[in-house]
Parts: sequence; C-alpha cells; structure tokens
Amino acid sequence: MPPPPPPPLRVLIVGAGIAGPALALHLTCLPPPLKCAITIVERHPHLRASGQQIDLRGQGIVAMRKLGVEAAVRARVVDEPGLRLLDWRRGRTQAYLGSNKTGRGAQTFSAEWEIMRGDLCGVLYEATEGLDGVRYVFGVTVEGFEQGGGGVVRVRFSDGREEEFDLVVGCDGVGSRIRRTMFTDGRPDKLVPVGMSCALYSIPPEKGDAPDATFCHLPGRRNIFTRRDREDCLRVQLGYAGEDAEFARVLKHGTVAEQKEAWKNVFRPDMLDAWGIRRYLDGLDSPQADDFYTQEFAQVKVDNWSEGRVVVLGDAAFCPAPITGQGTSLALMGAYILAGEIARACGKDAHEEGANPWDNLAAALVAYETTLRPIVHTVQDVPVKRIVRIMCPESAWFIRLFHWFVWLFVGLRLDRLAAKFGSDDVGTWKLPDYPELSTPKA
Repeated sequence: MPPPPPPPLRVLIVGAGIAGPALALHLTCLPPPLKCAITIVERHPHLRASGQQIDLRGQGIVAMRKLGVEAAVRARVVDEPGLRLLDWRRGRTQAYLGSNKTGRGAQTFSAEWEIMRGDLCGVLYEATEGLDGVRYVFGVTVEGFEQGGGGVVRVRFSDGREEEFDLVVGCDGVGSRIRRTMFTDGRPDKLVPVGMSCALYSIPPEKGDAPDATFCHLPGRRNIFTRRDREDCLRVQLGYAGEDAEFARVLKHGTVAEQKEAWKNVFRPDMLDAWGIRRYLDGLDSPQADDFYTQEFAQVKVDNWSEGRVVVLGDAAFCPAPITGQGTSLALMGAYILAGEIARACGKDAHEEGANPWDNLAAALVAYETTLRPIVHTVQDVPVKRIVRIMCPESAWFIRLFHWFVWLFVGLRLDRLAAKFGSDDVGTWKLPDYPELSTPKA
C-alpha cells in the first residue's frame, strides 16, 4: 500500500496585499500529495482598493505570468501614453517621454504593465478567494507569536484567539511587525530612510487633464506628480525631501488632518503662484481625497529573512524604496521563489514511507534567500539618495539645467534608442524555473 499523504502544511500569511496572496496562489500548486492549509490575515476590515499606480518590469512580468493571471492583469492595465515634464511656473511641457508598449526592449517611465495597486490586489484576491485550502480573515492583527518544539509557531491574534501554524510568513509591509519581532537576539530593525516623503491622494478631474503622467519640480526640494488612470479622478503625489523635524514627527504620529495640514505648509506660502499648486492643496480637502496616504520612503535591509519557521517576504523583507520601480516585481519574484523552493525541498520526500516532507522547510527557507538575495542586492544598490536630490532639487537653476538635459535627450531621440536596444532586466539575473510547481489556472 502507498504511504499515507503527509498532513497539510498549516501556513499563516500576514498581509493581504500583493506578496501574500501571490504566495498563497503558488502554494495551492505544490506537487501531490503536498497540500497547504493557508490562512491570510489582513488588519483592515476589507480588501484595500486604494494605493498608487505601480508597474511590472523585466523578470517581474515573468513572475506575474507564473501566477496564471496575465489576462486578468491585462484587462486592468492603465493606458498611460507617456510622461510630461512640466515647468513649475506655468505648467508648460518641457519634454515628453512616450511609453514603449511593443513588448520588446526597455520600457520607459510609463510601462506596458501599469496597474493600480488596488486592482492588482483585487486580481490576486479573486484568484485565491474560495480556493480549497485558502481562507481570508479581515480586521485581525497578529499580537505576538512563540516558536516551540517540533517546528510549531503559536500565534496570538488581536481578537483573542490563539492558533498553531507550521509556517508564518510576514507580508505586512515596510513597518512589518512580524519582522520586528521575528529575531530573538535583539538585533536592530534596519530601516534605511532615503531622504524623501510623499503624499498620495485623489482629486476631482478638470477639463484638459490629459491621460499622460506629469512631473513638475519645484524649488526647495519639492515636486508634484500626477497620473490619470480613470476618467472620474486625478491621482496626485506630493514629494518633499527637505529636513524638517516637525514635519517628520507629524507624518509618523499625527492624525490625517494634521498630516494634510503639514503637507499644505510645505508648499505655502512661497509656491502658491506655482503651476496647479492651489488646486492640489485645495484637493486635499475634497471628498475624493479620502484615500490620502503619506509615508517616508525607506529601504528595508536585514541580515536574513527567516528565523525558525517564521519568514518575511515582499516589502517586509527587502523593500527597495519606490524610487527604484522594482518593489512589486520583487514581491512577485519572491513569492514564486519561496513557493518553488518549498516544492523542491519538501516534494522529494513526499512519497517516502515514514518521512515528514515538511522537515525540509528549513532548507527551503535558506534556498529562498540564497536564490533571491543577489537580485535584491542589485536593486537596492542604486544611488537612491542621489536620485532623490535630482527628483527634489533645491534651486530653480538646477531645475532649468535638468529640464534642458532631458529636452536634449528626447530631442536627439536617445530615449527611443534606449527603449529599442535596452532591457528591463536587472543585470544578468533570471527568474529560476520550478517544474515542481504547476501553473495556477486563471
């Protein structure tokens, strides 16, 4: 008689954003007889539909296709023709960078796979919700956990429940509570600020709002960035790279009303005659700005991504800072590699009588980090602070110089040559293939 199948691996995923549901979808495709009983907890009372416009590039597109959701993602992509670099005094176009949607070469600022964060979360939720072995629990947080003998993690939830799991995966973002409490040796949490903060919100549209993205430098290390994914609103992002202790305090600890007022004070009174600024500041008080979100950009750099049966994934483990444009791609790549290494390490003993294939989880977690760490190092090892200084220059003179260089770059059609002969891949790293994992059915 064949040996009995191993018990399902009890997996807790903390965070229902992008990395968590992507991992859950892959874990439903482990080779038989391996199965998982997956619980995804999300601190918000419902799936969050808000968030900025994100994109997929290079190996991130390959990872998205591994999920079997390409058609669903394609149906929700934002048709953004390009980016307009604007003069801060009158809003005149200084340079225009069109998108490259040929599927070949390097994408420009406006990528082929532009999608709202909430829409991608929705695609992954729809693909996983209702699957056998997957359950969502909203409005609940993890209050604490202890790792006991036999690889069991006992978790305490905010609703008073306690449950045991075989694997806990923290996908709870840059400020991850799982990461902060995962290590037992007292090592510090490594958040590396890059020197820039942003505010994201929506405002009512006006006649003449184009489908292009717009970017406008303002003196004093400030900028305004807009995008138009829908006809009924305009997305606004305010950026600031100045040194202001009170502003930083309010962003971390203030109420939403106090945070909005702090952002208004960043741009007034000296910029109230600048292009569009009154509209954008007034828009902070519009009903559509109820999706307001503010944060300080930072990278997450920790020495290792797991301890025992607890592991972190996505921004919780290796946020590269939004400036790099690779955060979403890294999250999807990480989810595929973590599931693939579990399938590879645990699948080889799944049919042996008397063996517990889940005993190989430790090897899978080591392989996950060994495989993914090189691309994370490469993405994070960019001069983000220098990029911030370009995005948020101090003087009007530097803004004019930067705009002249971009105008020349576009005028000589160097942007088209870069798109035609370049690549979105980072270095020579390629996403590995795991034949042990089947592709989810759309």
